[in-house]
Amino acid sequence: MSNDNNDGRTSSPGRTQQTNQGDISPEERERILELRSHRYGMRQIALRIGRDRKTVRRILQEEGLLDRQPPDQTGKLDPFRETIQEKVRKRLTATRILREIRQQGYTGGRTILADYIRSIRGELAPRARVKRRFETRPGQEMQADWTVYTVPIAGSPTRVHALVCELAYSRKAHVHFYRNEREPTLLEGLALAFESFTGVTQRVVFDSMSTIVLGRIGSNGKPIWHPRFLDLAKYYGFEPFLCKVRDPDRKGKTEKFIRFLEDDCIRGAEFASFDELNGRVHDWIDNIANRRTHGTTGLIPDEVWLSERDFLIRLPETRFAVHEDAVRQVGPDATVWIQGTPYTVPAQLANRSAAVRLYAEHFEVMNRSGQIAFSRRYVEAGDKGRLQIDPAHYATLPGRHPGPAGTRIDDLFLKRFPQLSGLVEGIAKRMKSLAPIHLRALWRLADLYGEPAFLSAAARVLDFRRFNAEAVRRILERDYPLPEPPPVTPMSPAARTLALLSEVEPGSLDSFAHLDQTEASVPSAPEAPVPTATSANATPGAEGANPPANPETKNDSAEDDHDS
Repeated sequence: MSNDNNDGRTSSPGRTQQTNQGDISPEERERILELRSHRYGMRQIALRIGRDRKTVRRILQEEGLLDRQPPDQTGKLDPFRETIQEKVRKRLTATRILREIRQQGYTGGRTILADYIRSIRGELAPRARVKRRFETRPGQEMQADWTVYTVPIAGSPTRVHALVCELAYSRKAHVHFYRNEREPTLLEGLALAFESFTGVTQRVVFDSMSTIVLGRIGSNGKPIWHPRFLDLAKYYGFEPFLCKVRDPDRKGKTEKFIRFLEDDCIRGAEFASFDELNGRVHDWIDNIANRRTHGTTGLIPDEVWLSERDFLIRLPETRFAVHEDAVRQVGPDATVWIQGTPYTVPAQLANRSAAVRLYAEHFEVMNRSGQIAFSRRYVEAGDKGRLQIDPAHYATLPGRHPGPAGTRIDDLFLKRFPQLSGLVEGIAKRMKSLAPIHLRALWRLADLYGEPAFLSAAARVLDFRRFNAEAVRRILERDYPLPEPPPVTPMSPAARTLALLSEVEPGSLDSFAHLDQTEASVPSAPEAPVPTATSANATPGAEGANPPANPETKNDSAEDDHDS
């Protein structure tokens, strides 16, 4: 049969398609109407039922749903629109709003409610601020910031502070945990980060930390830098830069790394001690964080850092003095209190004031020559407040056992200086019973001159096989002389006179007791006048011309002259 019509032309494709679309099943028609009731568009409906959009449009036109909303939806929401808007402003979830308005009589579905809530939130949401992306040149910038976590250490939740530093160009990071965020801790953390990067960038970006900025002045908010932090910046040669207030995106690289640190390393982890915390984080930094392919640059931070380190400012030969200086009184039992915990120190420091250097993780006690006499790490939080005893500190005390029964001075000496075993053996063979005396003398020399100088002198004595403490003392006095005590200021004449008078014993009236005697008890005397001590002293020779009639009177006068 011919497909030609009366005009002799074939039927148009549109007509053929329309005829074919009539093959749609009742199930497909119901599915289209159901999806339309849930506010799906024609494109989404066509994808879900496997038909083209023209078929969907035709069905919707036949049902009268093409140019209007699904039936009954508007009517079901109308009585509850104000209630829904109020609950959306309170930031309630769609599930909770649905549950509460159903208790009030709502019979509609969740989809139309969620669409309405979404439209309200879109109107209430503030317009998002556009963020400006930027990159820096090699060696130009490092970003630093603190972040605080509460992690289980030895089974106890402990608040720890992580200093996160990241090179803005290579994305190489450095992280170290501390017990606080005090200024000496920050300075020590920055110095450690510079050493980790083997250099310093031209600029270091911070938040407005109270440990580095005292305040801002002027309309432009010019910072007033903390003097000690400014000394650190000048020492290493970088320019400090402060972010604007409430502008964390300026340090976006560090902020993003902090989230990565928490998600990939800290969350869900437990640690036996503070040292284990830092050890595991350093291992994660070296083997994972700095060796991953960075999501933004697409490069490995460690590999990019190899080319960036040539642009970093070279480090000084010595680290900046990041410690905090303090003075502590050492008790008669050679103990000193540091941050709420008593520690024993070498016995030579007892009963005097000692200079102390406080670092972030350890402290040092100095001797009178300015050398380090004792150094150790702070105790863990569980041991804080408990006395920390080192028996070796009492090794130089005569007649006392420095430790438990069986502990000898030579064992303690070798524990402190294991490299001097040859010297100990030589002293024991040559000095025999006097060996403990020499070892105690060597111990005192180490505390007085410091361990580096003492070990150098002891090594020379060992080379020359002079096994005695006196040889070590002579080398130390010659090559490492101690600072001389300040000269004594001469006393003025007035001060010298006052000092002499303060030594004179108070006067006594016992020599005048004879004046209280009665006339009957006094021997008779001639009529001639008796010269007094004053007249005798005033007129030499008068004593011979007129000798005193009573010898006792003369003797008493002489004693008075001598005492006065």
